Amino acid sequence: MDKICKKIYMIPVLCILSVMLTSCGNKPIQAPVYNDEVEPADEVQYFAIVSNIDEVNGKILLRSVGYSSELELAYTGGADVKDKYGDIMPMSNVELGSVVDAVYDASRNKLISLQLSGNELLEKKEGVSGAEIDYLEKTVRIDGKTYKMSNNTSAYSDNTEIGLDEICSEDQLSVWIYNNVVCSFNVELGHGYVKLVDYASYIGGMVEIGYDVIVPVTEDMLLTVREGTYTLRIAKGGDSGTKQVKVEKNKEQTVSLADIAIEPKEMGSILFHVTPSDAAVYVDRIRVNTEGAVSLVYGKHRLDIVKDGYETLSGTITVKAPYKVKNYTLTETGATTESSTSASSDTTASSSHTSTTTEKTTEADGTTETADGSDDTTSNGSKTSNKVTVSAPLGASVYLDGEFLGVAPISFTKVTGSHMITLSQTGYLSKTYTVTFTDDGKDDTLSYDELVSISSLLE
Repeated sequence: MDKICKKIYMIPVLCILSVMLTSCGNKPIQAPVYNDEVEPADEVQYFAIVSNIDEVNGKILLRSVGYSSELELAYTGGADVKDKYGDIMPMSNVELGSVVDAVYDASRNKLISLQLSGNELLEKKEGVSGAEIDYLEKTVRIDGKTYKMSNNTSAYSDNTEIGLDEICSEDQLSVWIYNNVVCSFNVELGHGYVKLVDYASYIGGMVEIGYDVIVPVTEDMLLTVREGTYTLRIAKGGDSGTKQVKVEKNKEQTVSLADIAIEPKEMGSILFHVTPSDAAVYVDRIRVNTEGAVSLVYGKHRLDIVKDGYETLSGTITVKAPYKVKNYTLTETGATTESSTSASSDTTASSSHTSTTTEKTTEADGTTETADGSDDTTSNGSKTSNKVTVSAPLGASVYLDGEFLGVAPISFTKVTGSHMITLSQTGYLSKTYTVTFTDDGKDDTLSYDELVSISSLLE
């Protein structure tokens, strides 16, 4: 009986062993093999510009300094990220455009370490204002010093790469420079737009706002201003007013000047009788049309009467009556006859010889004109015989240095120098581009991308 029991007990044990040694297909189970040897990293050093950081997917894009090659690497929390002093910093604190010394594993395309470079030939300028970028010569002038730009010089704003021509003179920048060549720009403070309304009484005056925006007041103007809060100052003659304005990046702010509009002043009319009749008459350095009576504000005004071959008559004129006739006769150059003026006691004028071909006077539209009527220069450059056409985006309002030109497609006279072209359209974000024109005898055509719809940003 005991032998029978022993056999019965042994049967389950044998079954269990059989199951353990076989699978469903009666194949033996393979014992796992572990390899304790880890393949060493293929470490490569990389002197590069940080072009993009994708924190969601743990990717970083590096662009070689001085070359066009790019490298995308994976990174994890284990990556060693440091500032130039060797202190640990989070990847989120690394600005696009930063020049770094990176080490990566070439066999795995994985970042091992990254440090803001301390190379002795490398310089980072921060808080740069008024950088003068010449896109034709590929140079940048900062604080009186000129640096070169390469074909790989890049620009960044709001963690996105932008075109170099999207940098505006109103922007505040940080600039990375290696061996006197600009590697990258990063926009620290960008720009927005200020559109004035209810300002008719100030046309012909001056408006000041922001970092360095001081321009004549013209119709339908749109001002490009660095983001921030400012006091807008506007003045014409002895009248002025101020407004507080907050400028937001890439946004357009409409400012009404109705509450500081200039009150109407008492006016008088002067009818000028001048001999010779084709002499040019300037009141307060602005040429006036003497075919009819000229309306002037009560008070004193500067008077200049100019003609080639005659001595210039200059002096002051006082307006204190609703209507008055003034008679003036110029003296031919070299003649001894005294010039005659009106007998009115409120007029003071003197004759003085002035070169009428070089004297400059300011016109009502803000341009400067020589006394002989030529009009070849402006405050921003010299006019050429060529045209610039902005062909796109269709339907966008086009502004040159803040002055409204018309709706694209639009053509205008080419003026040499650096200028800002601003595009604006209802329902879209305004955009400013910087351009440089030279007197090269050629017409230029500029075509820009479509503006970004505001509604698309809200979706």
